[in-house]
Amino acid sequence: MSLKNKRILLTGGAGFIGSHIVESLLARGVRVIVFDNFSSGKRENLKGMQNDIEIIEGDILDYNSLLKACRGVDIISHHAAQLEIFKCIEDPVSDLRTNTIGTLNVLNAARANNVEKVINASSVSVYGQAQEIPEIEEHPTNPQWAYGVSKLAAEKYCQIYHDYYHLPVVSLRYGMVYGEREWFGRALTIFIKRVLANEPPVIFGDGSQTRDYIYVKDAVAMHNLCLEKKEDSGEVFNVGSGIGTRISDLAKMVIECSGKRLEPLYEDVGEGAFSKYITYRRRVPAELKTMVMGIEKAKKELGWSPKTSLKQGIAIEMEWISRNLDAWKVEGIVRI
Repeated sequence: MSLKNKRILLTGGAGFIGSHIVESLLARGVRVIVFDNFSSGKRENLKGMQNDIEIIEGDILDYNSLLKACRGVDIISHHAAQLEIFKCIEDPVSDLRTNTIGTLNVLNAARANNVEKVINASSVSVYGQAQEIPEIEEHPTNPQWAYGVSKLAAEKYCQIYHDYYHLPVVSLRYGMVYGEREWFGRALTIFIKRVLANEPPVIFGDGSQTRDYIYVKDAVAMHNLCLEKKEDSGEVFNVGSGIGTRISDLAKMVIECSGKRLEPLYEDVGEGAFSKYITYRRRVPAELKTMVMGIEKAKKELGWSPKTSLKQGIAIEMEWISRNLDAWKVEGIVRI
């Protein structure tokens, strides 16, 4: 499917991943409509693109506004979501409302407007604690956070709409996506901010927690392949690197990329408790021990594979934040 001159509506288009998708689609001659309530997305993420896109300030929970915005749209890329882990723990109803009912609104608006395809942004959080490594798409789904439950429910609705209403839908389970315009609050961003301030990165526990990091432009390349392929309808794909990185090694990599002489600081902080060194940061309850995503399905069926190493991506992100120091403000939140 050629994307040129297609009208694509992107919910959450002012967010981290969404803004990179907007940028990539504009380069391909796509007519982009950003639908965002700007609760976490930022207008500055769309800097330099405003004149080339249509921006609609709206909420996916407002079905009538969403229905109207989808008129004449060919494809919907659904990236609007509630992402804050502590918010989902403290207010699971709000999390469910945004991530599940919001997705249902997108699916219903797509059906009503005869949209050709929907891409649904999901998450590695649907798996919960890893039972097998790597975690392939058939891995058991047993989320440990309400966030993962709401994203898994949204996936299931997408499958129903594909199977029974013949709406082409693809769900993408993103791993730890990082890069320019990333939100502040996760371990990598805090490591980078501290190291650039000549402060040692603080590691919770022994640093053996393992994560799968994927550079944002590699994730966008995967997303765009799913826009083009008709054969992937009804599928779910992991979007990760397939490589596990220990948090202790991540901290050392950030230091190495900075060229500074620092040593990581280890802190024995309990799950859910605040750090005494990073006073705005709490350790996540029910913390994932290991997350390594299997990506053979995407390689085999779509011919996709990541191009950017973690070290290369960290260097790019560090260079970006060095030029945009106001982008990472302390908000006391943690997102996955």
